[in-house]
Amino acid sequence: MKDLHCPSCGTPFVRVIYDEGTMGRMLTRFKLFPFRCQLCTTRFRVFRHHVPGQTSLTDRRQYKRLPVSFRANLLSENAVRMDNRVTDISMGGCTLETTTTLPQGTVIELVIKPASEEEPIKIGTAMVCSSRPESMGIRFLEMLSDDKNRLSQVILSLLVGQNLHSHLLA
Repeated sequence: MKDLHCPSCGTPFVRVIYDEGTMGRMLTRFKLFPFRCQLCTTRFRVFRHHVPGQTSLTDRRQYKRLPVSFRANLLSENAVRMDNRVTDISMGGCTLETTTTLPQGTVIELVIKPASEEEPIKIGTAMVCSSRPESMGIRFLEMLSDDKNRLSQVILSLLVGQNLHSHLLA
């Protein structure tokens, strides 16, 4: 998909996504495939003669998770701050390694610290989507545009780094 770019921001970092619903499946039969920009989060459809590299049926994520090791603090409903580590991240969510897991559906506030010199990224509203021993899957629901832009820049640098690494191995 090297020739495919986001119509909104122009980035080549787009991902084919799982199509839900009758109308979506019908459009896919007419070779109009759904994509999601990994940076600006725009969802769009593109006509393709061949089926693009499909995401697996079990992976319904709209965004590719990228491995990281960032510090993070979370504030849950009971107002307890905890120091945690983000082990993977995308524009839509992250995995949080933690000693105290919260139940699925818990609404939290999350502050991610990508690097010591960078300004923290505040996710105003997030939700625990999965809870496992020592980690939680977090979905980002709401953040200010400045924080979204900072997160987008972090994701861009991770995607560029990953892209360069894969080209060096090839």
